[in-house]
Amino acid sequence: MNGVPTQNIVLSLAIVTVGILGGYLLYYLFQWLSRKADRGRYQIDGILLRIFGPPVSVLVALVSVNYALYRIPQIRARFSEWDGAQRALFILTGTWILASLVKNLIREYGLPFAERTDTDVDERIIRLLDLTAVYVIWVVGILIFLRELGIQVTAFLASMGIAGLAVALAAKTVLSNVLAGVTLTADPNFRVGDRIEVGEHIGDVLSINLHKTVIRTRENEIVMIPNDVLGREVIVNHMLPEQRIRVELEIGVAYGTDLERASELLRAVIQESDRILSEPAPEVNVASLGDNAILLQVLVWINAPRGKRRVRDAVYRRALTRFEEADIEIPFPQRVVQLTDGTPAREG
Repeated sequence: MNGVPTQNIVLSLAIVTVGILGGYLLYYLFQWLSRKADRGRYQIDGILLRIFGPPVSVLVALVSVNYALYRIPQIRARFSEWDGAQRALFILTGTWILASLVKNLIREYGLPFAERTDTDVDERIIRLLDLTAVYVIWVVGILIFLRELGIQVTAFLASMGIAGLAVALAAKTVLSNVLAGVTLTADPNFRVGDRIEVGEHIGDVLSINLHKTVIRTRENEIVMIPNDVLGREVIVNHMLPEQRIRVELEIGVAYGTDLERASELLRAVIQESDRILSEPAPEVNVASLGDNAILLQVLVWINAPRGKRRVRDAVYRRALTRFEEADIEIPFPQRVVQLTDGTPAREG
Protein backbone atom coordinates (compact mmCIF):
# COMPACT_ATOMS: atom_id res chain seq x y z
CA MET A 1 0.00 0.00 0.00
CA ASN A 2 1.54 3.29 -1.15
CA GLY A 3 2.81 5.57 1.60
CA VAL A 4 2.18 3.15 4.46
CA PRO A 5 5.24 2.08 6.44
CA THR A 6 5.90 -1.65 6.28
CA GLN A 7 6.24 -1.75 10.05
CA ASN A 8 2.73 -0.30 10.41
CA ILE A 9 1.24 -2.94 8.04
CA VAL A 10 3.03 -5.78 9.84
CA LEU A 11 1.82 -4.52 13.22
CA SER A 12 -1.77 -4.25 11.95
CA LEU A 13 -1.62 -7.80 10.54
CA ALA A 14 -0.25 -9.01 13.86
CA ILE A 15 -3.15 -7.33 15.70
CA VAL A 16 -5.66 -8.97 13.34
CA THR A 17 -4.00 -12.38 13.79
CA VAL A 18 -3.91 -12.07 17.57
CA GLY A 19 -7.53 -10.84 17.64
CA ILE A 20 -8.86 -13.69 15.49
CA LEU A 21 -6.80 -16.27 17.39
CA GLY A 22 -7.95 -14.74 20.68
CA GLY A 23 -11.59 -14.91 19.61
CA TYR A 24 -11.12 -18.55 18.54
CA LEU A 25 -9.54 -19.48 21.87
CA LEU A 26 -12.13 -17.48 23.78
CA TYR A 27 -14.92 -19.42 22.06
CA TYR A 28 -13.48 -22.77 23.18
CA LEU A 29 -12.84 -21.36 26.65
CA PHE A 30 -16.54 -20.49 26.92
CA GLN A 31 -17.46 -24.01 25.74
CA TRP A 32 -15.14 -25.60 28.32
CA LEU A 33 -16.49 -23.38 31.10
CA SER A 34 -20.08 -24.17 30.12
CA ARG A 35 -19.41 -27.92 30.38
CA LYS A 36 -17.83 -27.39 33.80
CA ALA A 37 -20.79 -25.25 34.87
CA ASP A 38 -23.30 -27.92 33.72
CA ARG A 39 -21.80 -30.30 36.27
CA GLY A 40 -22.07 -27.68 39.00
CA ARG A 41 -24.93 -26.72 41.23
CA TYR A 42 -26.44 -24.05 38.99
CA GLN A 43 -26.99 -25.06 35.36
CA ILE A 44 -27.98 -21.48 34.48
CA ASP A 45 -24.27 -20.59 34.48
CA GLY A 46 -23.58 -23.07 31.69
CA ILE A 47 -26.58 -21.82 29.72
CA LEU A 48 -25.42 -18.20 29.98
CA LEU A 49 -21.91 -19.13 28.90
CA ARG A 50 -23.23 -20.93 25.81
CA ILE A 51 -25.50 -17.97 24.99
CA PHE A 52 -22.88 -15.24 25.29
CA GLY A 53 -19.80 -17.23 24.23
CA PRO A 54 -20.06 -17.11 20.40
CA PRO A 55 -21.09 -13.41 20.12
CA VAL A 56 -18.39 -12.25 22.55
CA SER A 57 -15.75 -14.28 20.71
CA VAL A 58 -16.72 -12.79 17.36
CA LEU A 59 -16.87 -9.31 18.89
CA VAL A 60 -13.25 -9.63 20.08
CA ALA A 61 -12.13 -10.63 16.58
CA LEU A 62 -14.09 -7.80 14.91
CA VAL A 63 -12.80 -5.16 17.33
CA SER A 64 -9.22 -6.25 16.63
CA VAL A 65 -9.80 -6.04 12.86
CA ASN A 66 -11.41 -2.61 13.20
CA TYR A 67 -8.58 -1.28 15.37
CA ALA A 68 -5.93 -2.68 13.03
CA LEU A 69 -7.53 -0.99 10.00
CA TYR A 70 -8.01 2.35 11.70
CA ARG A 71 -4.36 2.44 12.74
CA ILE A 72 -3.55 2.98 9.05
CA PRO A 73 -4.19 6.67 8.18
CA GLN A 74 -4.97 6.01 4.51
CA ILE A 75 -7.74 3.52 5.36
CA ARG A 76 -9.11 5.83 8.05
CA ALA A 77 -9.22 8.67 5.50
CA ARG A 78 -11.10 6.52 2.98
CA PHE A 79 -13.69 5.61 5.59
CA SER A 80 -14.13 9.25 6.57
CA GLU A 81 -14.95 10.10 2.95
CA TRP A 82 -18.04 7.92 3.18
CA ASP A 83 -20.06 9.45 5.95
CA GLY A 84 -21.56 6.91 8.30
CA ALA A 85 -19.51 3.95 7.00
CA GLN A 86 -18.02 3.18 10.40
CA ARG A 87 -21.37 3.44 12.14
CA ALA A 88 -22.91 1.23 9.44
CA LEU A 89 -20.28 -1.47 10.01
CA PHE A 90 -20.84 -1.33 13.76
CA ILE A 91 -24.62 -1.58 13.23
CA LEU A 92 -24.19 -4.60 10.96
CA THR A 93 -21.88 -6.21 13.53
CA GLY A 94 -24.31 -5.38 16.33
CA THR A 95 -27.15 -6.90 14.32
CA TRP A 96 -25.27 -10.16 13.94
CA ILE A 97 -24.43 -10.22 17.66
CA LEU A 98 -28.02 -9.45 18.70
CA ALA A 99 -29.46 -12.07 16.32
CA SER A 100 -26.98 -14.64 17.62
CA LEU A 101 -27.81 -13.77 21.23
CA VAL A 102 -31.55 -14.06 20.66
CA LYS A 103 -31.20 -17.36 18.80
CA ASN A 104 -28.93 -18.87 21.47
CA LEU A 105 -31.17 -17.55 24.24
CA ILE A 106 -34.26 -19.16 22.70
CA ARG A 107 -32.57 -22.51 22.04
CA GLU A 108 -30.55 -22.81 25.23
CA TYR A 109 -33.03 -21.39 27.72
CA GLY A 110 -36.49 -20.88 26.22
CA LEU A 111 -36.94 -24.23 24.48
CA PRO A 112 -35.77 -26.47 27.41
CA PHE A 113 -37.96 -24.44 29.78
CA ALA A 114 -40.99 -24.86 27.50
CA GLU A 115 -40.39 -28.61 27.17
CA ARG A 116 -40.64 -28.97 30.96
CA THR A 117 -44.15 -27.50 31.11
CA ASP A 118 -47.26 -29.68 31.26
CA THR A 119 -48.66 -28.46 27.96
CA ASP A 120 -47.05 -28.05 24.55
CA VAL A 121 -48.43 -24.52 23.99
CA ASP A 122 -45.26 -22.85 25.31
CA GLU A 123 -43.08 -25.10 23.18
CA ARG A 124 -44.98 -24.20 20.01
CA ILE A 125 -44.71 -20.48 20.82
CA ILE A 126 -40.95 -20.79 21.42
CA ARG A 127 -40.43 -22.66 18.13
CA LEU A 128 -42.45 -20.05 16.25
CA LEU A 129 -40.41 -17.29 17.93
CA ASP A 130 -37.21 -19.08 16.92
CA LEU A 131 -38.37 -19.10 13.28
CA THR A 132 -39.26 -15.40 13.13
CA ALA A 133 -37.22 -13.41 15.68
CA VAL A 134 -33.85 -13.68 13.93
CA TYR A 135 -35.29 -12.65 10.56
CA VAL A 136 -37.02 -9.62 12.07
CA ILE A 137 -33.77 -8.51 13.74
CA TRP A 138 -31.84 -8.84 10.49
CA VAL A 139 -34.43 -6.91 8.47
CA VAL A 140 -34.43 -4.02 10.97
CA GLY A 141 -30.62 -4.07 11.21
CA ILE A 142 -30.15 -3.95 7.43
CA LEU A 143 -32.60 -1.03 7.11
CA ILE A 144 -30.67 0.95 9.74
CA PHE A 145 -27.39 -0.03 8.03
CA LEU A 146 -28.65 1.37 4.71
CA ARG A 147 -29.86 4.57 6.35
CA GLU A 148 -26.43 5.16 7.90
CA LEU A 149 -24.87 4.79 4.45
CA GLY A 150 -27.11 7.59 3.17
CA ILE A 151 -29.43 5.33 1.17
CA GLN A 152 -33.04 6.50 1.26
CA VAL A 153 -34.81 3.66 2.99
CA THR A 154 -38.26 4.75 1.78
CA ALA A 155 -37.22 4.69 -1.87
CA PHE A 156 -35.32 1.48 -1.24
CA LEU A 157 -38.41 -0.16 0.29
CA ALA A 158 -40.53 1.00 -2.65
CA SER A 159 -38.09 -0.47 -5.15
CA MET A 160 -37.76 -3.57 -3.04
CA GLY A 161 -41.54 -3.87 -3.03
CA ILE A 162 -41.60 -4.06 -6.82
CA ALA A 163 -38.64 -6.43 -6.86
CA GLY A 164 -40.18 -8.40 -4.02
CA LEU A 165 -43.36 -8.89 -6.03
CA ALA A 166 -41.35 -10.31 -8.92
CA VAL A 167 -39.37 -12.53 -6.56
CA ALA A 168 -42.56 -13.65 -4.83
CA LEU A 169 -44.05 -14.73 -8.14
CA ALA A 170 -40.85 -16.56 -9.06
CA ALA A 171 -40.41 -18.11 -5.62
CA LYS A 172 -44.06 -18.84 -4.95
CA THR A 173 -43.35 -22.41 -3.87
CA VAL A 174 -40.61 -21.36 -1.46
CA LEU A 175 -42.81 -18.70 0.16
CA SER A 176 -45.68 -21.17 0.33
CA ASN A 177 -43.43 -23.64 2.15
CA VAL A 178 -42.29 -20.96 4.62
CA LEU A 179 -45.83 -19.81 5.42
CA ALA A 180 -47.00 -23.40 5.76
CA GLY A 181 -44.04 -24.09 8.08
CA VAL A 182 -45.02 -21.21 10.36
CA THR A 183 -48.62 -22.48 10.38
CA LEU A 184 -47.57 -26.06 11.19
CA THR A 185 -45.30 -24.85 13.99
CA ALA A 186 -48.20 -22.99 15.62
CA ASP A 187 -50.72 -25.80 15.06
CA PRO A 188 -51.49 -27.67 18.34
CA ASN A 189 -52.50 -30.77 16.37
CA PHE A 190 -49.08 -31.19 14.77
CA ARG A 191 -46.05 -31.68 17.01
CA VAL A 192 -42.50 -32.97 16.85
CA GLY A 193 -42.51 -36.59 18.04
CA ASP A 194 -46.03 -37.40 16.80
CA ARG A 195 -46.68 -40.38 14.58
CA ILE A 196 -48.49 -39.14 11.49
CA GLU A 197 -49.79 -40.56 8.22
CA VAL A 198 -49.50 -38.47 5.07
CA GLY A 199 -50.42 -40.16 1.83
CA GLU A 200 -48.41 -43.38 1.63
CA HIS A 201 -45.98 -42.34 4.39
CA ILE A 202 -46.38 -43.25 8.07
CA GLY A 203 -43.71 -42.09 10.49
CA ASP A 204 -42.60 -39.97 13.43
CA VAL A 205 -42.08 -36.22 13.03
CA LEU A 206 -38.39 -35.42 13.64
CA SER A 207 -38.40 -31.69 12.88
CA ILE A 208 -40.48 -28.90 11.35
CA ASN A 209 -38.25 -26.55 9.39
CA LEU A 210 -39.06 -23.39 7.46
CA HIS A 211 -39.52 -25.16 4.15
CA LYS A 212 -39.90 -28.87 4.93
CA THR A 213 -40.97 -31.35 7.59
CA VAL A 214 -38.79 -34.39 8.28
CA ILE A 215 -40.30 -37.71 9.36
CA ARG A 216 -38.77 -41.11 10.09
CA THR A 217 -40.85 -43.94 8.64
CA ARG A 218 -41.41 -47.36 10.17
CA GLU A 219 -38.82 -48.66 7.69
CA ASN A 220 -36.28 -46.26 9.30
CA GLU A 221 -36.18 -44.08 6.20
CA ILE A 222 -35.96 -40.30 6.38
CA VAL A 223 -38.68 -38.61 4.33
CA MET A 224 -38.60 -34.84 3.78
CA ILE A 225 -42.03 -33.47 2.86
CA PRO A 226 -42.42 -29.86 1.63
CA ASN A 227 -44.59 -27.88 4.02
CA ASP A 228 -46.96 -26.71 1.29
CA VAL A 229 -47.65 -30.38 0.48
CA LEU A 230 -48.60 -30.98 4.11
CA GLY A 231 -50.83 -27.92 3.93
CA ARG A 232 -52.81 -29.52 1.09
CA GLU A 233 -52.78 -33.16 2.20
CA VAL A 234 -54.99 -34.89 4.73
CA ILE A 235 -52.82 -35.60 7.79
CA VAL A 236 -53.74 -38.37 10.21
CA ASN A 237 -52.18 -37.89 13.66
CA HIS A 238 -52.16 -41.26 15.40
CA MET A 239 -51.25 -39.72 18.77
CA LEU A 240 -54.10 -37.23 19.16
CA PRO A 241 -56.39 -36.57 20.95
CA GLU A 242 -54.54 -39.16 23.06
CA GLN A 243 -51.98 -41.87 22.45
CA ARG A 244 -54.25 -44.89 22.96
CA ILE A 245 -55.65 -46.23 19.72
CA ARG A 246 -58.10 -48.92 18.62
CA VAL A 247 -56.95 -51.98 16.72
CA GLU A 248 -59.39 -53.99 14.60
CA LEU A 249 -58.92 -57.68 13.76
CA GLU A 250 -61.09 -60.15 11.85
CA ILE A 251 -61.09 -63.93 12.26
CA GLY A 252 -63.30 -66.28 10.24
CA VAL A 253 -64.86 -69.43 11.69
CA ALA A 254 -66.80 -72.15 9.92
CA TYR A 255 -70.57 -72.18 9.80
CA GLY A 256 -71.94 -74.34 12.61
CA THR A 257 -69.25 -73.18 15.06
CA ASP A 258 -70.35 -72.44 18.65
CA LEU A 259 -69.98 -68.64 18.48
CA GLU A 260 -70.11 -68.22 22.26
CA ARG A 261 -67.24 -70.67 22.69
CA ALA A 262 -65.21 -68.99 19.95
CA SER A 263 -65.83 -65.57 21.52
CA GLU A 264 -64.75 -66.83 24.95
CA LEU A 265 -61.49 -68.16 23.52
CA LEU A 266 -60.79 -64.83 21.79
CA ARG A 267 -61.46 -62.90 25.02
CA ALA A 268 -59.03 -65.20 26.83
CA VAL A 269 -56.41 -64.55 24.15
CA ILE A 270 -56.92 -60.80 24.50
CA GLN A 271 -56.39 -60.90 28.27
CA GLU A 272 -52.94 -62.47 27.79
CA SER A 273 -51.56 -59.36 26.06
CA ASP A 274 -50.08 -56.67 28.32
CA ARG A 275 -50.41 -54.08 25.52
CA ILE A 276 -54.21 -54.40 25.31
CA LEU A 277 -56.12 -52.14 27.70
CA SER A 278 -58.99 -53.32 29.85
CA GLU A 279 -60.72 -49.94 29.47
CA PRO A 280 -62.34 -49.37 27.04
CA ALA A 281 -63.40 -53.01 27.23
CA PRO A 282 -62.42 -55.25 24.28
CA GLU A 283 -65.27 -56.38 22.00
CA VAL A 284 -65.89 -59.53 19.99
CA ASN A 285 -68.71 -59.12 17.49
CA VAL A 286 -70.07 -60.90 14.43
CA ALA A 287 -68.92 -58.60 11.62
CA SER A 288 -70.58 -60.35 8.66
CA LEU A 289 -71.77 -63.64 7.24
CA GLY A 290 -69.29 -64.35 4.48
CA ASP A 291 -69.46 -66.77 1.59
CA ASN A 292 -67.27 -69.32 3.36
CA ALA A 293 -67.12 -68.23 7.00
CA ILE A 294 -68.64 -66.24 9.80
CA LEU A 295 -66.36 -63.22 10.33
CA LEU A 296 -65.74 -62.33 13.97
CA GLN A 297 -64.59 -58.78 14.55
CA VAL A 298 -62.23 -58.15 17.48
CA LEU A 299 -61.92 -54.53 18.70
CA VAL A 300 -59.21 -53.79 21.26
CA TRP A 301 -57.46 -50.64 22.55
CA ILE A 302 -53.71 -50.37 23.04
CA ASN A 303 -51.76 -47.76 24.99
CA ALA A 304 -49.78 -46.28 22.02
CA PRO A 305 -50.02 -46.28 18.22
CA ARG A 306 -46.57 -47.84 17.85
CA GLY A 307 -46.56 -51.64 17.86
CA LYS A 308 -49.97 -52.37 16.34
CA ARG A 309 -48.49 -55.03 14.07
CA ARG A 310 -46.96 -56.89 17.03
CA VAL A 311 -50.32 -56.85 18.83
CA ARG A 312 -52.09 -58.24 15.75
CA ASP A 313 -49.43 -60.90 15.29
CA ALA A 314 -49.66 -62.05 18.93
CA VAL A 315 -53.47 -62.22 18.91
CA TYR A 316 -53.65 -64.11 15.62
CA ARG A 317 -50.99 -66.64 16.64
CA ARG A 318 -52.65 -67.38 19.99
CA ALA A 319 -56.09 -67.55 18.38
CA LEU A 320 -54.87 -70.15 15.86
CA THR A 321 -53.45 -72.27 18.66
CA ARG A 322 -56.57 -72.01 20.85
CA PHE A 323 -58.96 -72.73 17.97
CA GLU A 324 -56.93 -75.77 16.95
CA GLU A 325 -57.02 -77.10 20.51
CA ALA A 326 -60.80 -76.55 20.66
CA ASP A 327 -61.39 -78.09 17.20
CA ILE A 328 -62.77 -74.80 15.85
CA GLU A 329 -62.27 -74.66 12.12
CA ILE A 330 -60.97 -71.58 10.33
CA PRO A 331 -62.21 -72.35 6.80
CA PHE A 332 -60.47 -71.52 3.56
CA PRO A 333 -62.36 -70.21 0.50
CA GLN A 334 -64.33 -72.84 -1.38
CA ARG A 335 -66.02 -72.76 -4.78
CA VAL A 336 -68.63 -75.16 -6.15
CA VAL A 337 -68.10 -75.86 -9.86
CA GLN A 338 -70.97 -77.38 -11.88
CA LEU A 339 -70.11 -79.15 -15.14
CA THR A 340 -72.66 -79.01 -17.95
CA ASP A 341 -73.07 -81.20 -21.02
CA GLY A 342 -71.39 -78.76 -23.31
CA THR A 343 -73.44 -79.85 -26.34
CA PRO A 344 -73.97 -76.87 -28.56
CA ALA A 345 -77.51 -75.69 -29.03
CA ARG A 346 -79.23 -76.77 -32.18
CA GLU A 347 -79.84 -74.06 -34.72
CA GLY A 348 -83.23 -74.00 -36.42
